[in-house]
Amino acid sequence: MAFTDNCDLYVAVSEDGVNAVARHVMRQRPSLFNYATAYIAAHPTLACAKVAHTQDIDTYNNPLFSTEGPLPLLGVDAPPVGLNYCVQLTDAEIDFHPGSVFTLPAGLNPPLPAQHLAIKMRICAGLDCPPAELLDNIEPWPPSQQPVQPGPKGGDGQRQPTGPDAKGSQPIVPPTRKLVCFCLDAFAIGHVEITELFGEPTLVGHVDQVDVVGIEPEGLHEAIDCYLRTTAELLLREKLTFPVVKTFLFHLSFLTLPAITVTLAPNPPVPDNPAVADNQCEVFIDIEVGP
Repeated sequence: MAFTDNCDLYVAVSEDGVNAVARHVMRQRPSLFNYATAYIAAHPTLACAKVAHTQDIDTYNNPLFSTEGPLPLLGVDAPPVGLNYCVQLTDAEIDFHPGSVFTLPAGLNPPLPAQHLAIKMRICAGLDCPPAELLDNIEPWPPSQQPVQPGPKGGDGQRQPTGPDAKGSQPIVPPTRKLVCFCLDAFAIGHVEITELFGEPTLVGHVDQVDVVGIEPEGLHEAIDCYLRTTAELLLREKLTFPVVKTFLFHLSFLTLPAITVTLAPNPPVPDNPAVADNQCEVFIDIEVGP
């Protein structure tokens, strides 16, 4: 049976193609996958993993990292102090049903369900642990300059700074000699569907389950899984959506004619549209020409 027996146009992308594009994008735009404080970004050898990148990054002086503020020490506000850190996505792969690129962990109840895809990510993170001699050099503010504490009963709940940070000065960040690093393997199971976004049918990925291997205790494991699932779900909706017509039909000018209508092939006769099967993602499209 031909792929277009039940539609006018058939489009498919393979997992090999998606993974090749992902590796290319990670090298061309490393700042989308590597996050660090300004000090680590300026001293990339301190990061937990070497940032793979193309020669263009050096030629055009493009950033290796997206710069983030230091991690605050909660309750330390006289003066405020923050720590350098980095978070890096060092590797990522996608695996369309039936699943052959990698093996899912037991926490995701393999095998991969029909019409689903899996993602494997290697995440490395590091946090500075400043030595005692550096901390000894951070002098506390005198009581007259410390933030006002809220009253014991009710109060306004506000902490009004009156010390040197009252006019927006930055927190003290001890210089980093070495980050304390660790790496984790995270797996996710998801699916794709067509959603109406901004007035046109759009291919959107959704994350159903996440499992980070090797995290204990169970409460910490569940919290990290939830954080990553929430982040990935919103990130896919914001940054990685594909308008069906514009993406797969390449902005062909004749498709804007009033008499041309582009729609997804209905069920029946196409049971799953989009479909995730045979190590690829497939979309079936109908093109109608009116009078």
